[in-house]
Amino acid sequence: MTNSFFRTLLFALSIAFFASCDYEYNDLGSDIIDDDIHHNMLRYEASVAAYDAATGAVQANNLPINSLGVYDNPVFGKTVASYVTQLQLASANPTLTNPVIDSVYLYVPYFSSYESTDEDGNNTYSLDSIYGNPEARIRLSIYENKYYLRTTDPGSGDASAQKYYSDEKSLVENNRGTLRLNDGTASQNDQFTFSKNEIKRFYVEDGESKVAETFQPGMFLYLNKEFFQQKILDAASGNLLNNSVFAEYFRGLYFKVEQIGDQQVMAMPRFDQGKITIKYTDNKLDTNGNPTNETEKKTITLNLTGNSINFFENTYTDAFTTAINQNDDASGDERLYIKGGAGAMAVIDVLSQEDIDLLRQERVLINEANLTFYVDKQAMANAKEPMRVYLYDLKNKRPLYDYSIDNTSNNAYPKYGKFVHGGLLAYDTDGRGLGYKVRITNHINNIINNDSTNVKLGLVVTENINVTSNASLKTPFTAGTTEVKTVPVSSVTHPFGTVLYGSNSSVPEEKRLKLEIFYTKPN
Repeated sequence: MTNSFFRTLLFALSIAFFASCDYEYNDLGSDIIDDDIHHNMLRYEASVAAYDAATGAVQANNLPINSLGVYDNPVFGKTVASYVTQLQLASANPTLTNPVIDSVYLYVPYFSSYESTDEDGNNTYSLDSIYGNPEARIRLSIYENKYYLRTTDPGSGDASAQKYYSDEKSLVENNRGTLRLNDGTASQNDQFTFSKNEIKRFYVEDGESKVAETFQPGMFLYLNKEFFQQKILDAASGNLLNNSVFAEYFRGLYFKVEQIGDQQVMAMPRFDQGKITIKYTDNKLDTNGNPTNETEKKTITLNLTGNSINFFENTYTDAFTTAINQNDDASGDERLYIKGGAGAMAVIDVLSQEDIDLLRQERVLINEANLTFYVDKQAMANAKEPMRVYLYDLKNKRPLYDYSIDNTSNNAYPKYGKFVHGGLLAYDTDGRGLGYKVRITNHINNIINNDSTNVKLGLVVTENINVTSNASLKTPFTAGTTEVKTVPVSSVTHPFGTVLYGSNSSVPEEKRLKLEIFYTKPN
């Protein structure tokens, strides 16, 4: 998610972030810096090599946030994101006597911000996490899911958690109901849009339409009443006894997305806060819980919680496919293609043995060390730019020490925390992304002065810098002697990517990936 205030702030900081890159580099200790940032420090440009690696299909079940829609990135290609989720009864084992359904609707809120209220009390909102053309339409179909989403893997032998992958849509597509449940007006299915409008549900009293409920912007769909009458209200009581039984009986909903023409829009609905509300009329119960002859209005709520999977259907561009298939793990690539979802990452080696020996010999005190990545602005001219990248220990699948000790935070916008460690997009004067700088001072210092292992690093885009858990790769790959079996979850949940200049010698010096070390020497 982005914020205009932080965009302005990051632009202002860009000058400071990248000012130190405009010097000539010479031998160790010969370049003395006397600027406002690195007063009287020495600077050394160390060896760094980086190359592309495709992730392939990624584990995509029970993600903290999910995508829905179509996005056609001019660099990477088209992604169609669909979703399946279990349902859970808000209150299990309801007493049903002669229930007759009145209405049933689904509501999933979007990420939105309140803007204003007019004189009639109508609220205005702006949407966040909506990408592409916000006015674009998609074909949205909601079906009953008939494929059981397991919690544990029966084939693991040790009750390990079940893993489902981003390319396994056929599991659900081939095991779904045939009835489209959102079968109302076209705006709720064949011409669906992610609207920023406030939602009002009405009822009629004495011939007058009145507001029954008001919702913040979200997906609001009336669902097929006959289906839910049969599936829920007419269900055998044992099927609604508890949510374990219910998950087997009603296996959830499948949100299928199809593109309309060349229209594209993708959102990150807050599925974890979604619910289905079933309004019905039934016999009133007396104080002993027995039905009477009177009737009353009642409600059953189904929460969109339980196991879920986000599916990604990717149609990659030829340029992206070629770059990934022709990576140069020896000399490093000219361009680094970093894409979230089922996409790509960069594998990075820092410090040659010659660098390490030289810095140790000089007994330097490392004051600051940064990896600086420049955006290929021509390649990214018409593409959405990720706000942040995440650098991590590829071998041990964990954050770097610099990340762990960075306690900077932002309570209003938590995703902008850890800003000393960095990785935030800095902007050029034209308002487009200039590059990313990641501070790895302690990581480099531990290699030089504490004899820590110089592990390979991974670079990915991140949807949330605070999420450091990992998702499995369906097909692991090898980077040198390191077998890569996982990728950060925060990359899986990010729908976009960026193209960065790499470390290959063919890249112009002023654009090339750099590892610059600022240090002082003992007297």
